Amino acid sequence: MPRAPKDRAPAKRKRRRRPRGGKGAAADAPDCFSSLPDDVLLAITSRLPTRLVVSLSVLSHRYRNLPAMLPRLDSLLLRAPPFPIPLPATPPRLLRRLDIAPTKRVKPSDFRRAIESAADHGVSELAVRLRRRVCLPKRVFAIRSLTVLSLNTCAVPRLSAVACAGLRTLKLHRVFVNQDIVTAILSAATRLETLEMVFCTGLIGGCTVESSTVRTFLFKPALEQKAITLSATGLRTITVYTRPKTHKVQLAPSPDVRKAYLHVAKFREKLSFRMRPFLDAAAHLACLTLRGFSMLLLAGEYEDTAKLPVTFQDLRTLSVSLDFSSESEVVLLAKLLESCPNLQQLTVSAAENKKKDACLEKDVCLEANLKGMLANVSCITGSLAQITFLGFKSEQYQKDLLFFLLNRAANLKKIGVQFPESEEAVVRWALRSRKAPIERKSTLYNLRFLELEYGS
Repeated sequence: MPRAPKDRAPAKRKRRRRPRGGKGAAADAPDCFSSLPDDVLLAITSRLPTRLVVSLSVLSHRYRNLPAMLPRLDSLLLRAPPFPIPLPATPPRLLRRLDIAPTKRVKPSDFRRAIESAADHGVSELAVRLRRRVCLPKRVFAIRSLTVLSLNTCAVPRLSAVACAGLRTLKLHRVFVNQDIVTAILSAATRLETLEMVFCTGLIGGCTVESSTVRTFLFKPALEQKAITLSATGLRTITVYTRPKTHKVQLAPSPDVRKAYLHVAKFREKLSFRMRPFLDAAAHLACLTLRGFSMLLLAGEYEDTAKLPVTFQDLRTLSVSLDFSSESEVVLLAKLLESCPNLQQLTVSAAENKKKDACLEKDVCLEANLKGMLANVSCITGSLAQITFLGFKSEQYQKDLLFFLLNRAANLKKIGVQFPESEEAVVRWALRSRKAPIERKSTLYNLRFLELEYGS
């Protein structure tokens, strides 16, 4: 009988060793970087980001002390108390950014020394994010070297010293701050360019922001703020939100504004908000977004005028939230399009129809009037290149409007429609008149987005 083969142990694979000398011309070339003197090596690494220097320090024993020898550090992050003093007094170094983001609740005394030490080393950017509303040290706004200050979920003491003349960017997110402190900061920061106030509490009754140097402004009020006064004549970009309890908003005109985003929430009481003076003075607008009930308020202000008194020659992007059951809002859209001869992108977001029982004859009459007004709009037949329709519904008025814009826009390059899943057949019917070589389709939850791209 033949013998059964014995189980042999698998042969061990030989381990390949990388040759020390390497291959090619790179192996023969001398290591010029390692042979540099210490002063030359420090002069080179001091111009690199701190992260690259730290990565370099683990490559060799000689580079181990490079981070400690740098004259300037990019950033320093402190998370867990006790917070050490960031930098020693000698040798003198500069710190660009200090981030304090503790993982648990801390006391102001835990990080006061860290902030004071960073101020002695010329810190220019300071970011503090606390888990709960903890008071900051009183001299945070007295650091003269600060140019960027970002505060999140903390409280500013009422008796804080303010002497930040070089501050250029101020971000207050969920910060408890008094109106007197806000006024003092805006008065002291004569170079302030960017201001963000998001859900700031402590401004009981209302908030007043007055500055002639702010260029970019973002404002989202808290629930208890019922009155808002914004006066910044040098604005370039403005984003303003309102809350349901807001009953009075004063927005001063800014002739140099280039981008405006206005979102008016559903108001419980009568809202006193005149946007017409601001819009009439913004002749150099390049992007205008009207969300919420902004179109409803503007329609009441421009109801008696057949044409807007200002022509937006530089306006390229227009985005509006529109209630198609409101005749005044639809007419205002036609007036806006007529005042934008060089418009390139139009986004229409369909709001909830409040007049569900409106008669069909009124809708047909309104549709005919709007088509007559849009027929004379120069931007539709000329410069309009992109149309986006959000929240499309299978109503005859919306279908005809989409079909009308699709056929009138001679230079249209792209059109996108967002619709519920059950409305796909209706959307396809409205877009059937113009074939597109490129079609993209995406789905988000129960909403679909269909984008058609035409040739140049």
